[in-house]
Amino acid sequence: MFPIKRADLLFNQKRSYLTGLIEKANDQYVIYDDMNDELLLLDEIQNSHIEILHTSGWEAGVWIGLGKIKTNSGTYSVNNGDTVRVRKKLPVALDEMLKELPDETFVRFIKQINSLGFSPYDCIYSYNQLLFLDNRVHKKGVSFYQLDNEECILGIQHHFERGVHSSDRLEITTSLGDRRLICSKY
Repeated sequence: MFPIKRADLLFNQKRSYLTGLIEKANDQYVIYDDMNDELLLLDEIQNSHIEILHTSGWEAGVWIGLGKIKTNSGTYSVNNGDTVRVRKKLPVALDEMLKELPDETFVRFIKQINSLGFSPYDCIYSYNQLLFLDNRVHKKGVSFYQLDNEECILGIQHHFERGVHSSDRLEITTSLGDRRLICSKY
């Protein structure tokens, strides 16, 4: 699988965007998402991808600051109440774990958590033991992740081994008792 396919699979996940209304206060622009009661200061995403909702749909652009979004059709000045969305970032530990997985395991993992009603963007806690084993030839350990889709919690244990023989074992359990297991050796 080409890396672009992984990106496509992640970009099409539920809850991969923070969507909200533009609010200006004290010469600062924020996105307010009233559904999740989240605020994002737009100056924190300077020169980052942002989309603005028009009557014709979402238009991609780049936040350039001072209340302006540069799009292919020109520069747009945002107003209080404009609806915008920005792509959420995965926690570093989870993102690195996903990059480590072989393509087939990655796809199986995403499909399994999706089948349980979760998205990687639901991650509320991540610990990747592999990130602390850089200087070792043989790496073995367990990483932990927690996801919350507001209906239940999903716990993931990632048992891994890296070296001459590599393997991944992903134990996935919801707070409602649903379980999945993914094993791969390579």
